[in-house]
Amino acid sequence: MNKQLVITVIGPDRPGIVESLAKAVKEVGGSWQASSMSELAGQFAGILQIILPQEGVTPLRTALAALPSLQITLVEGEEHAQPQQQLMMTVTGNDRPGIVEELAATLHRLSVNVIDLTTGCEPAPHSGAPLFFAHTLVALPETLDQETLIEALESLSDDLMIDIDQDEEA
Repeated sequence: MNKQLVITVIGPDRPGIVESLAKAVKEVGGSWQASSMSELAGQFAGILQIILPQEGVTPLRTALAALPSLQITLVEGEEHAQPQQQLMMTVTGNDRPGIVEELAATLHRLSVNVIDLTTGCEPAPHSGAPLFFAHTLVALPETLDQETLIEALESLSDDLMIDIDQDEEA
């Protein structure tokens, strides 16, 4: 029987971390399903999903524990149905303290589940002022239409823009 694991990894960034993780997964007969990895403030931060035979779990834990300077956590995953209404959107606006909390609170109030979220700041094209962006894949409850979601998010600030990627809707 196969097991699905979600693995989180954090530690000082250096070349070869991803290769070490991939080698450990391969050596126990695992299959790398999905991942998201970044260098943030000099730290490597990653999360990955793998499937492996039950007998590979203990050897994988041992191999990962031997990797130097990394904090690694393994959690058993579970099967779940894909949400019916998914939406890929980009939120853009002038950066300010609390913008992520405001977005998250609005999504929570509308019972929208965040499936994937990437945020950052970059200089605005003409002024150079910090411009916040969030690229997110969300699952909408059946009772919520995308117009209502957009109106709720745009009401947070006059400068907030919401773009929907029509090609990514599920």
